[in-house]
Amino acid sequence: MRQIPVDTSEMTVMLIQVPEEKVKNRETGEVATDRQSGKTLFNVNVAVIVDGRPDALTVVVAEDGIQPDLVPGMPVEFPGLVARPWENDFGHGISYRAIAVTAKDLTLAGSNGKG
Repeated sequence: MRQIPVDTSEMTVMLIQVPEEKVKNRETGEVATDRQSGKTLFNVNVAVIVDGRPDALTVVVAEDGIQPDLVPGMPVEFPGLVARPWENDFGHGISYRAIAVTAKDLTLAGSNGKG
């Protein structure tokens, strides 16, 4: 499957809600897991702002890649973020997957941490 690296350096990415387990089958409640590692997958819903225009999207991250103290509204980063085009009998689109989701370090370069 083709993967396209995504550069978020020119975007503002903010967490919309705390990460939630990705449900594979809504009828049975089966939770999605990574095919290789077997770890539970989580949906991370974010607002992505580019040139002042916001869009909402979901990025999938395995459980061990989620920083535990994330709160809605905080700026976040997605190391290893890739876009994956998909197509099936019901439609097509782009899914997003990342190695991790972490709080963005907002420390200014050259700042000494003093007000």
